[in-house]
Amino acid sequence: MAANTAPIWTGTPQASSVVITAANTRSDGNGTIATDIFLAATLGANGSFVTAIEFMPTATAAGTTTTATVARIFRSTQTTGSTTSGDTWLMAEVILPSVTAANSAGMNPRIAVPLGVALPAGQAILVTSHAGPASNTAWVANVYYGNY
Repeated sequence: MAANTAPIWTGTPQASSVVITAANTRSDGNGTIATDIFLAATLGANGSFVTAIEFMPTATAAGTTTTATVARIFRSTQTTGSTTSGDTWLMAEVILPSVTAANSAGMNPRIAVPLGVALPAGQAILVTSHAGPASNTAWVANVYYGNY
């Protein structure tokens, strides 16, 4: 008989964010957390269901243009220190275009990456940007998930 015979629902909705402040040109999971690969979410003690990650451009000066780049989303068993291709795995990539952030004449739509995956306890979501941010700009990654 199956161990789980009823639907599993997340008990606690979560949202977390991280600002991507530097480049990591690799897609194999290697990096240093908080230096070139960024901790976007630490998943729950019983695992989590990750709904989506959204990227938004930000700027500290009005009318500043971001650098076009590719954002990468990883799952990892690491939350601090160095990561390797043995403990950090690429989940998705998305193009982040060059846009004018803090624009007075228009808005920038969020760039959503739907995931819809259940991940086990002890894992984290990490993000990178292939190109470094332009002066006065950055990309923010917002993670939406629920803990079991």
